[in-house]
Amino acid sequence: FSENALYAPYRGGWAIMFRVVPYKTNHYLTNANIVVNLAFQAETEEGKTEFKFFTLQLERNHIDAFSMNWTVVHPIDEESPLLNFNMDDMRTADLELYIQISGFDHIFSNTVMQRTSYTYKEIVWKAKFKPMFHESSDGLTTILDLDKLNHFELLEQTS
Repeated sequence: FSENALYAPYRGGWAIMFRVVPYKTNHYLTNANIVVNLAFQAETEEGKTEFKFFTLQLERNHIDAFSMNWTVVHPIDEESPLLNFNMDDMRTADLELYIQISGFDHIFSNTVMQRTSYTYKEIVWKAKFKPMFHESSDGLTTILDLDKLNHFELLEQTS
């Protein structure tokens, strides 16, 4: 998993994104599924603070063959519990994303699973990932640069 999730531009709006890659060379997953849950504190009508939990809608939560990188995207739209959140809101709410990915690994001939999470401190505001692959010199192969998994650039901040 990438070290950070990003609050990034997406189709004229914004989204929460992070990247994931298969574990090792020659390990790829088939029938890969991902679930992203969100937890944050909110005040109830009675003035008490409690955690709220949501399963986030993703651009894509399943891929048949996971052999390269996957940028997981939660569009922040009218249906998103993150609509109208800003950085301060995320900090105040103690926001955290919980991620679980599973799929079939042909090397182990078994279903494998991995989990991680991103706290509000690990979400980079207004940034976008840099490409992490390139074409081989002969143009026949796509090269995945695993060392670029965490590479992103900050966007110009506007008020």
